[in-house]
Amino acid sequence: MQLAFLLLQKNVDWDPVRVRAALAKVWDEPIAVVDGSEDELVSFSVGARDTLTAMLVPAPIPDGEAEAMAGYSISSLGTDWQIAAHEAHLVVTLQEEDNGTSTRRLLRFTRLLAGVVDGVDGVLGIYWGEAHATHDPDFFRDMAMADDILPVHLWNGVSIAANEERVSLLSLGMRQLGQPNLKLTGPRAEGTELVGYFFNLLEYAAKRGAPVAEGETVGRSAQEKLVVRHEPSPVADGETVWCVDLPAERSSPCDP
Repeated sequence: MQLAFLLLQKNVDWDPVRVRAALAKVWDEPIAVVDGSEDELVSFSVGARDTLTAMLVPAPIPDGEAEAMAGYSISSLGTDWQIAAHEAHLVVTLQEEDNGTSTRRLLRFTRLLAGVVDGVDGVLGIYWGEAHATHDPDFFRDMAMADDILPVHLWNGVSIAANEERVSLLSLGMRQLGQPNLKLTGPRAEGTELVGYFFNLLEYAAKRGAPVAEGETVGRSAQEKLVVRHEPSPVADGETVWCVDLPAERSSPCDP
């Protein structure tokens, strides 16, 4: 089962027919409202065997948990977006009989979530627990519906640590793909390009469908050979992360 929460400005009256129409625009399998759905709990059949369910909860997620995760979304980095306090939320789940590949499953759920966002008024943010992030709804929809990239930006929160010279970025959601998280370290002066390369590496790992092994090399140019190493996760006991360290001297960036 896949799970996410849509944070709502208030307890809304929502129209399942409108949501179904929005879902049909973002995913090409047959979608229908399941008979027996109620005002606060509505299910949609997706394709022949799967079920998307949205349950309205007229209360916020307790203890500020969802708001705290907004700082780990890349949508909050260098922008003025801040999550507002919410008064209600939708619990959205996808039950699947055929799980398929992890990447396709996540992409499918991501786009279905974007459809729900389009079909419901007053969405303040999308809290994706396995990503450890709460995303701005406009950013979420733009990334979810992009045709030229995998939305790894939505599947991962980012933990950032820095000193005067170096900055490190740690992904928080790659376990959803059965892969270790990535720690990328580089010169602080390259901040914007460092973020871009970080997500290039995550997309590279997601597309290849297998962890990047210790001793493999990646690089931003044909000449650059950055050796991957593994080390214990700085935030999760018992887990390993794959690490890439960028040198102080820049080379021309390109895909790994």
